[in-house]
Amino acid sequence: MRVAIDTNVLAYGEGVNDRERALIASEVVARLPVNDIVVPVQVRGELFSVLQRKGKLAPARARAMS
Repeated sequence: MRVAIDTNVLAYGEGVNDRERALIASEVVARLPVNDIVVPVQVRGELFSVLQRKGKLAPARARAMS
């Protein structure tokens, strides 16, 4: 079964909100089989935006992470 990852899960995994959510999100993603994970293009765009706005990352860094 393929699993699409939501923007919030990826953003939390990058530590955008708080450490507890980052740990939980990272754990959830780590449990998924790599070949079954799907990251929609829209999610990548949203993640880029969140990393810039809320994560206060430079565009180049946000692009590398999304």
